[in-house]
Amino acid sequence: MTLVSTLAEELAGEFRLQPLLEKILTSAVRLLECHSGSICTIDETAGTYRKEVDLDVHCQAGQVFQLEEGVTGAVNRAGGFVTFDRYRDVPKGHVAPDDERFNSPVIGVPLRHNGSLIGAFVVFGMPGGRSFTATDADVLARFATHASIAIVNSRLYSAALDRAVAAELDRGSSLRTTTVSAREDTTSRTMLKHLTARETQVLHLVIQGFPDKIIALNLGISAKTVEKHVGTILRKTGALNRTMLAGQSENRMVGYGGNPV
Repeated sequence: MTLVSTLAEELAGEFRLQPLLEKILTSAVRLLECHSGSICTIDETAGTYRKEVDLDVHCQAGQVFQLEEGVTGAVNRAGGFVTFDRYRDVPKGHVAPDDERFNSPVIGVPLRHNGSLIGAFVVFGMPGGRSFTATDADVLARFATHASIAIVNSRLYSAALDRAVAAELDRGSSLRTTTVSAREDTTSRTMLKHLTARETQVLHLVIQGFPDKIIALNLGISAKTVEKHVGTILRKTGALNRTMLAGQSENRMVGYGGNPV
């Protein structure tokens, strides 16, 4: 299982959910000598699941489906791994009969967190190829563990960021009731108004003390791009470092629109 160990090392420096899941899916499919698959997350309350990433299946990645449909629905009903000799046997499947995968074997294993089912990991075999076995399910379960961790960590980061921003908004509202010297306030606002919308978003998150990787995750950009934005903000505001930048800005940031996507 050298590939799984290597994958774990590669994932350590990545925080964005979709690239993480794409790496995990690609590695699993390659190890099983296949070329198609998908990873889905389940919303039991809504009775639906969302296809997060999709590799060469054309099953509408990003779309939401009813929980009784497809391989993910079968995994949910079984509460464990499922295999089908041919995809055509999958209840309410999404692959069309003219797709070669319609007659391919398929396997699905659950994604779990704290005993709860949070998603499914699906891999297609080669058309007309061998059926999947319990051994294949054990192998795929190792990758499913990494996918579950990635999904849970992404949710934790988002929740923590939302809480921090909400707290900052409450604190900022309170602080704005205090008196700030007109000269200091005018100087700060002059500096801030020269920032672009994206630089303002980055500044809000810098004030929270978030590292570049977490800021990048939240804004959907690379950590290197965040680093460049921070450098530009320092230059525009005249701050020497992040600490000084936060001190200059945190009492005067207004109009933040929430957790940027």
